[in-house]
Amino acid sequence: MTAVVRSFPLLLLLAVSTVVSAVDGIEVSAGPMISNLSPLDTSYEDRFLTPGTSAGLALDVDAPGILDFRICGEYFWKDSSPTGWDGEISAWLISVMPLVEYELLRSFHVFAGAGGTYISGSYNGTDDFGEYVEVEGTSAGFTLAFGAEVILAGPLSGRLEYRRSFADFKTDNAIIDGNESSVYPAAEADLGSSQFCITFPVSLFGGQESLF
Repeated sequence: MTAVVRSFPLLLLLAVSTVVSAVDGIEVSAGPMISNLSPLDTSYEDRFLTPGTSAGLALDVDAPGILDFRICGEYFWKDSSPTGWDGEISAWLISVMPLVEYELLRSFHVFAGAGGTYISGSYNGTDDFGEYVEVEGTSAGFTLAFGAEVILAGPLSGRLEYRRSFADFKTDNAIIDGNESSVYPAAEADLGSSQFCITFPVSLFGGQESLF
């Protein structure tokens, strides 16, 4: 599953470029993205105190008019805590969302939208009872986003974006002190998050300043 998640953005970009070559008026851009991602679960806040880092790739398909379609794949990790706690957390996140985009000034746009998000990750660390717990799982939810984008030079733009994601996770299985165990009642976690993202998309196809 991890290999599929990692290759998903590249496969999608190849598919979209094929479609764009046959359709006029559609612009495709892609670029690196980095953010400070803060999970909203209370146990994360108590143990890690500070946001983690996520990095990935954003792909945009801009149709004529105000509609835009964005797909993002990113990897989030946090492996140290100011409190000295021994835990770490990591996850792959994929979000898909339609957006409404509006040009306020020449070369300056604002946007907002909502869509779905998929999360696949793992968590390990010592719990409140002194047991070392390891958990893996997946979940799906929805995300909201808004922000602004400015054209910097030629095909290169800069984007600042805020996202708020909502997702839950429940499991009755975990590895505790190295042994696979059943958990009753089932453990629940809030996989929602908030993040400020910086992206530098490059126009690839379909635009006046596109690379191809």
